[in-house]
Amino acid sequence: MSFLSPEPGHRAGANMTARHGCLLPIFPFLMICLFLPFAGQAADWSVNPGIEARTEYNDNILFSHRNKLDDFIARIKPRVRISGKAERTLLSVDSVVATEKYFDNGRLDTLNTYNHLTLRHNWTPKFLAIFKASFIKDKTLEEELEASGRPGVRRTRYRYGLEVSGRYSLNDTLSITLGGGPQFSDYPEGPYRDLRSWKVYLDPAIALDPVNTVGLFISYEYADYKDSSLVKNISSSVYYRRELSDTAYFVLGAGYRYTWTRYRFWYWNYYFNPETARIIAIPSGERRTSGDGGFIFNFELDNAWTDRFSTVAAAGREHYNSVESRSVDLTYARVTFKYRLAETVSTNLRFSYDITDESGPWSSDHNNIRFEPFMRWRITPNLFLELGGSYRFDREDIRSNSFDMQRFRGWLSVSYSYPRLISNH
Repeated sequence: MSFLSPEPGHRAGANMTARHGCLLPIFPFLMICLFLPFAGQAADWSVNPGIEARTEYNDNILFSHRNKLDDFIARIKPRVRISGKAERTLLSVDSVVATEKYFDNGRLDTLNTYNHLTLRHNWTPKFLAIFKASFIKDKTLEEELEASGRPGVRRTRYRYGLEVSGRYSLNDTLSITLGGGPQFSDYPEGPYRDLRSWKVYLDPAIALDPVNTVGLFISYEYADYKDSSLVKNISSSVYYRRELSDTAYFVLGAGYRYTWTRYRFWYWNYYFNPETARIIAIPSGERRTSGDGGFIFNFELDNAWTDRFSTVAAAGREHYNSVESRSVDLTYARVTFKYRLAETVSTNLRFSYDITDESGPWSSDHNNIRFEPFMRWRITPNLFLELGGSYRFDREDIRSNSFDMQRFRGWLSVSYSYPRLISNH
């Protein structure tokens, strides 16, 4: 008998503490690097806070095919954006704290946080550098459903990472972008394996005219799941981008990717002990490596068709590193329709369809559909009311077995954004 499984002896908490200890000494250096570009420049600083209060009913909180758990949930989500703008530099810091209170299941009460920092600096008229950093504490179930349509175990996750990129314009038509950085995911409660990954990409592009661009995007990703599997992926695609307006665009790309996966394959060796007349089972494991390739593509469209009707659409096929320490092919289609009924009222519809294909003897494939209509009212220029519902269906195929899961959610929310509460100009 044999099976796929991570190695024993995993200590997520200790690993996370060690990583945080390694990162702490570089924080002062990062702060100096972030504010150094503002030296000698007159900067315009502002603070824009906001808050959202939301009540929701969820008839399948854990998104399970059996033993469904339903509840009413109260959510409070304060947020703040800090912006600094100078002649050649732009800095933005976005921070959100999301609290969840469950009326009947207090053990599920949650406090999440989402923090993102972006710094853009034009060192010369031809060279633009971009620095991004993030720190996120969330729950894997909801975030993975949004990212790939794959439900999982609801566990606490810490994610943090850096990305540095630079774009150099050789002339008016040709530019080259090079970037990359590390990303980490820690699971102090288990059962998932901590992940450390690195990504690097190259993006040469040619501007055919002010609105049309063609380019070649090449990327390499290295994902190491602690005491489990190692995934390396290289991909290349050709793309076309058209600027439809200052805020609308269209992108279409296609290419190929190849993925190498190394994993621990566990199996049992059975021995008969004649002295005790008992069968002894001893686990054994060996490293195995597999490789596969496939076609990839991406499509994006963000456009206002009329003064009342607009769409945001995305579709594609790509490689995805799942929380289960596996390499997955993700095919997706997502679209949001917005129609303005009146000056202060809009009706909206979000639709998504995600298909994940996984190889291996214990693979798990998913077909996930979400249908989400909602209405939004602008009470004042900064006060909004939203009423909506959502239906999600998922079919999981594991070998010869299939499991269906579905969920309905309904909510009412009120949000307020303070207009430039603090500013030095």
